[in-house]
Amino acid sequence: MKAGTGWLAVAERGSLLGMYFVVWCYRIFGRRACAYLIVPVVAYFFVTGRAARRASRRYLMRVHRFSHGHGGASRPPGLRDSFRHFHQFALNIIDRVSFLVGDTGDVATIVHGREHLERLTQAGRGTLVVSAHLGSFDALRLVADEGGVPLNVAMFLRNARMINAVFTRLNPARPLRVIDLARGAPRSVFDIRACIRRGEWVGMLGDRVGIGDDTRISWVPFLGRRAAIPHGPFLLASVLKCPVLLMIGLRRDHATYEVFVEVLAEQIVLPAADRAAALDGLARRYVDRLEHYCLRAPYQWFNFYEFWDDPTPSAT
Repeated sequence: MKAGTGWLAVAERGSLLGMYFVVWCYRIFGRRACAYLIVPVVAYFFVTGRAARRASRRYLMRVHRFSHGHGGASRPPGLRDSFRHFHQFALNIIDRVSFLVGDTGDVATIVHGREHLERLTQAGRGTLVVSAHLGSFDALRLVADEGGVPLNVAMFLRNARMINAVFTRLNPARPLRVIDLARGAPRSVFDIRACIRRGEWVGMLGDRVGIGDDTRISWVPFLGRRAAIPHGPFLLASVLKCPVLLMIGLRRDHATYEVFVEVLAEQIVLPAADRAAALDGLARRYVDRLEHYCLRAPYQWFNFYEFWDDPTPSAT
């Protein structure tokens, strides 16, 4: 397996029938009750998903060891913690259903750093929003809707086709605005550039190495062990000459999401003489903030595969 591309080998688990069951539970019983009704489904995936369960425990062990050195809890994580990790992922999916059908009346979004959004929106500047598989990307859509700015997401659809098909059918009047990066670099870049020129936001998740990106990465210490971080978002921003924001949406409780907005760069200029060092610096800054938010919400990191270069030191 090439560096950082382990997620590409993880087949999309489940079926359309199972996903529609979740939607049915949500529509019949509501979001709060569905959080409890989904527990048997979570248990099934927890018991049968050995690789994902192992990856979850190794990640939680890394968080534990890293946070323990920063005054965190002394108890190492166990199976109960890993199950909680799986359940948080299920809650994320339930909330996504709620957001996409427009049932957001009882959800408050607290935005930290709203001034950055307002400044760029008022200036009509298209912006590249870099996030991660941490928390809810759909919470960022809520913030974009509040600001009246379209949010497009550039992603690889290969491993999420079924779930995206379900979500598209939930509310056909509200398109997901997805740019499929698997269609090829030139076409994708043209689509992204058109969005930026219209003053829209384009979101990318910067914590997975995509197809063909395995040589355009930085190896950066993340939670105590080196991990591959792709250069793609930074290279794209340097070409488009647009601002780069970091946005992370974390679930605080049933009725509240906190969205954190930070400026990663007003504009990325890569010096020809030391391009690699500049990209390494951007990757380190991104990972430093990712560590911060992982410690804040450790159960909301949803990369259930071997993310690090050397997974052996962690629990199995």
